[in-house]
Amino acid sequence: MNENEAENTTADLTGKMFLYEQPELLAKSQHADLGLSRAERPYDFARFVQAIPLVVAEISSAQKHYPIVFADLDNPAPLAIVGLFEDLNLFVGDDGKWNRWSYIPSYLRRHPFAFASGTDENFAVVVDRAAAVVSDDPEYPFFNGDDLSENAQALVDFCGQYEAERTRTKTFCTRLKELELLTPQKAAQRIDSDDEQLIANYVAVDIQRLNALDKDILQELHQEGSLSAIFGHLFSLENWNRLLDRRSQSQLPAGTS
Repeated sequence: MNENEAENTTADLTGKMFLYEQPELLAKSQHADLGLSRAERPYDFARFVQAIPLVVAEISSAQKHYPIVFADLDNPAPLAIVGLFEDLNLFVGDDGKWNRWSYIPSYLRRHPFAFASGTDENFAVVVDRAAAVVSDDPEYPFFNGDDLSENAQALVDFCGQYEAERTRTKTFCTRLKELELLTPQKAAQRIDSDDEQLIANYVAVDIQRLNALDKDILQELHQEGSLSAIFGHLFSLENWNRLLDRRSQSQLPAGTS
């Protein structure tokens, strides 16, 4: 997932969106007979990716399982790293299900719905028509008469909550950029005393720059709720070796960075 994909996590009216194959504006005229059914392989759509977008509110949960990095220096956006070397998500099994012990990012849990942004800053509901859970013989129809069904409305409400958190996340990332806290970094595995294997190049908060901040700024970050997210991000970087171990356990062929 590159920085452009990370930035474009809300659909636009041209229909481009990360992991959404066929996003369409939800309309009764087109989708009255459609709805949701449980998929046998619910996370197959995210199986061949290395990173998933996060919002700041879920950093505290995601940091227990994934390295959390930022897309780049110019347009930072938090990402949960779920794969190394290959475009393969190490948390989706051969059965298409997410690892039961690991946090599932909300970007995936809202699928196949999302919000689309228009030029007037209003939002419309989008559905990924190609999603495996979308069915023309649904267990849970999209519509109940002229209104959204209870299940569809719950997903739409979740998308609204996600969008509010996405706005808060952009503010958080802008603050990190303004304070010049983000720097290019690398994760490496020590092979022996003279050699190491590069695991990843990434962007993260520089702990020395953070420690050098004025105490008043640190207090502001604490009051904003940003400081806890920063530390959650920093704690998450301990997961690089755990991710490497997960890859080794999956018996993938040796990769190169």
